[in-house]
Amino acid sequence: MEEKVTATETNAPAIAPEEKVIAPTDDAEAKIAALEAEKAKLIEANANYKVAYLKEAKKNENLDESDEEKMARIASRVLADSRLAEIAREQDTIIQKALKENRELKLAQSNKNTAPPAAVGVHSEGQSVTDTSVTPDQIAAFKARGWTDKDIERYKKNLKRYGA
Repeated sequence: MEEKVTATETNAPAIAPEEKVIAPTDDAEAKIAALEAEKAKLIEANANYKVAYLKEAKKNENLDESDEEKMARIASRVLADSRLAEIAREQDTIIQKALKENRELKLAQSNKNTAPPAAVGVHSEGQSVTDTSVTPDQIAAFKARGWTDKDIERYKKNLKRYGA
């Protein structure tokens, strides 16, 4: 039941897929440049057609344009105008996409943790801080008013709870 399969050797070079890496902004700029070039060609073609038509009309003052020629002229102008509008929409879409990406990148950059790592240096021995919610001056002022330790503790709890 086993079939013998013989291997054949080929010397065909392996074709690696081309990797074209383009930054998003370069790609958008390239697309916009291509659309601008197409837009310029359409405008130029439309202007050339119009100039040719006007020259022909000057030569033949009694130029009677058939209905088919008139419809073809109008159709080509409408087609060119609609393509120009489509190009403008594509450009707006590309620009809006680039702006959105820019905003997202700015937001991501601002959200990055920019705080420096823990301070590295010489530890200075000094007054140890046990409670930062109330300073010793405040405690002295409270006691001068006649507050008890229980009143001060209640004040600290309320301060922590309601975050003054």
